[in-house]
Amino acid sequence: MLKLRQIREARKLSLTDVCVMTRIDPSSLSRIEREVWPCPPGWRRRLAEAFGVEEAVLFERVEEEGSES
Repeated sequence: MLKLRQIREARKLSLTDVCVMTRIDPSSLSRIEREVWPCPPGWRRRLAEAFGVEEAVLFERVEEEGSES
């Protein structure tokens, strides 16, 4: 999972909330979070600005809670 999703959920934001903030449609954002679709550079910048976090941090891979090591 990408840190992007972890941060979004920790801040109690829905996909729609983030889409309003970034002008990225919910289905595309969902695909990006699930790593089904690559995030274009311009969108990476928009997401980083919306969250106030460096792009590199948002797109780090993290283990999902409850997943086995």
